[in-house]
Amino acid sequence: MRKLHLFSLFIAITGVLSSCDKTPVLGPKNTGTIDSMAHGIFICNEGNFQWANASLGFYNTSTGNMQDDIFKSNNQRSLGDVLQSICLLENKAYLLVNNSQKIEVIDSKTFKSTATITGFNSPRYMLPISNQKAYVSDLYEKAIWILDLNQQKISGKIAIPSWTEEMVVSGNKAFICGRTSAFVYVVNVQTDALMDSIAIGYGAQNMLTDKEGKIWVLCVGQNPIPAQLHCIHPITGIEKSFSLPAGSNPSRLVCNTAKTTIYWINTHIYAMAIDAKQLPQNPLVQAAGRNFYGLGFNGIQGEILASDAKDYVQKSEVYRFDTLGLNLGSFKAGTNANYFLAR
Repeated sequence: MRKLHLFSLFIAITGVLSSCDKTPVLGPKNTGTIDSMAHGIFICNEGNFQWANASLGFYNTSTGNMQDDIFKSNNQRSLGDVLQSICLLENKAYLLVNNSQKIEVIDSKTFKSTATITGFNSPRYMLPISNQKAYVSDLYEKAIWILDLNQQKISGKIAIPSWTEEMVVSGNKAFICGRTSAFVYVVNVQTDALMDSIAIGYGAQNMLTDKEGKIWVLCVGQNPIPAQLHCIHPITGIEKSFSLPAGSNPSRLVCNTAKTTIYWINTHIYAMAIDAKQLPQNPLVQAAGRNFYGLGFNGIQGEILASDAKDYVQKSEVYRFDTLGLNLGSFKAGTNANYFLAR
């Protein structure tokens, strides 16, 4: 969630699946029916900072039905202020609502609330370490929270010298983006202790693992340090580094189901094979006036999902693209759709 950007907007106005069909289709109809056993895509809609209009959508990939605000319709209360991300673990979905300083836990099939975890400053992303433990990054806490998943509560925290963002786990190590530092931090998941740091330029924001178990990190940079993309071997360290063009503002690093191709937004949508020797010269999808904001991969149908946030106030338009960049159609989601996760 580009929280500082959305806050500025508020001040100013208060001022994821294999498919052979390449023909664009009409957007799905909205329905209140609970598709409890259906395969589909959870869509996190941030809403607007301090407007308490965050929502969770569900796109049924079989029927094309789009269910709006499934948390509110199934729990008779609003989700809260700024839905940053969602994490699935067993039969539960964890909804990280950062400006409400909480994680809402729902049954991933019925969408019914099962718990609310509080005590955070501004939770961002959740990384399951085991069935009993998870880590949670935080915008305003220079630490990683430790969650006891049996008790559904915070059990401790690990000091990190930065605001933290996305995380991955490899073996007994968790790799953590330090958004306001020049490092990726490494935590021992057995001892919950900070054990190392990897210099990456500045502003690690997005992270994923590829087919070979290597870690890709997208960094936003800070003048005069350019935005960068790094490939890190979890044992030996950085293997490849790429500097993005001056003026780049990259975000939303995702990969395909096979984990052989990575995608990101930098005004346009770019794609790169993990064995590439250089950055792509041209985008996969041109923005063409669209304000690309959220990005995901629909592994059920093999499609790229990208949201157009428009003016950050009206409903987002979610576009479906095949892996060659062909537009397959679009549908409406909530305000500032930013995160997609297949169920």
